[in-house]
Amino acid sequence: MLEFRKMREDELNKWEMKNTITADSSMRIFCDLYFGGRYKMVKKGLLAIFLLIMLLCVAGCSEKQIDTITYAVYPYLPDAEYYQEIIEKRWAEIEPDIKLIRAEWDCYTAGSPDGIDVVMYDAVMRDKIVDSGWIKPIERNEVQKIDDIYPFALDGLTVEDRLYGIPVFLCGNFLIYDQDYETLAMAEHFSDMKGMSEILIINSEIPDNQSQYRIEAIADSIGEANPTIDEGWENSMHLIDQLAIKDHRLDDNIQVAKAYDSGVGLGYIGFSESMRFLTNRADRTGIKSVSFSDRENTLRLYEDAVAVTSGVKGQKYEKCLELMNVISEETVLTKLSVQEGIPQYLMLARKTPYQNLKEQFQMYTKLEELAGDEKNHIILTP
Repeated sequence: MLEFRKMREDELNKWEMKNTITADSSMRIFCDLYFGGRYKMVKKGLLAIFLLIMLLCVAGCSEKQIDTITYAVYPYLPDAEYYQEIIEKRWAEIEPDIKLIRAEWDCYTAGSPDGIDVVMYDAVMRDKIVDSGWIKPIERNEVQKIDDIYPFALDGLTVEDRLYGIPVFLCGNFLIYDQDYETLAMAEHFSDMKGMSEILIINSEIPDNQSQYRIEAIADSIGEANPTIDEGWENSMHLIDQLAIKDHRLDDNIQVAKAYDSGVGLGYIGFSESMRFLTNRADRTGIKSVSFSDRENTLRLYEDAVAVTSGVKGQKYEKCLELMNVISEETVLTKLSVQEGIPQYLMLARKTPYQNLKEQFQMYTKLEELAGDEKNHIILTP
């Protein structure tokens, strides 16, 4: 071994005596001495390592640091600003270096959500939004605690096995009524009240509501959650008009709830969140789903979801997913459901928040029952 090393050292000394040694020739000598002459192989290996390092550096530097995310919540919530405050406080605990910027976007009228990273939309607009390419699908394993979300709510956002967002809120056209009146307490259809008149506050002359009630009647008549026909509603709407108190047919939804609480009528048609306005009649008020026709009730609920817009990519996409999970997080939704000690009676697409809420407010037991019915379908018909 000593003789071999001495021989190699002699060869190296001979090379060092020449003045024309270059970096390349130095590498060749090194390879001759220590790698048995495999110069070309070593050179290619080192070059490959160098190029890999350069590519990693370029990839790491090419993507700008994420400083902000622009988001828009559903604008028709009882208190959208309160929701934003809760979201932003929770986000600051997780990503204090990324600022959330509030934006406004109305899925019904605003068109493409340009410049907004995360949006909320009503599932009745799902097909238009997806077909227009405004939002992108996400993987189910990207949704935190997905088993805590009602399966029918996930189905309502699924197109060709691709999930377009995370369910957050549910709502529906319910009969909210004074439980002291047995006819209403026992009713399963509006037709069970056909012998009565002007007993309910129904804003049936407001065009949007009139359209909703008409579709409810068709759905119940034919047993389809999202009917494609526009017939079979005439008798049901005639009955609705008969039951509606004339002086309140043009009331907005808040006026309807407040009129009922003041003692007008025996009940009203409304969303569950309208019950936050009840004080005088709150303790004796019930809520249930009834059929708008004389046939079995087809259970239908509206759904609001959070989604990422189609232009978001790379690291920003990952951060937007994180924000979407915050917006639909059980702790955020639980806090939103009580404001200054007053229950907001929001219907939620997650199961867990109801556990805490129904311990504080008995009505949430009924809301959990309505939200969790296995026969529920998401309304997709505008």
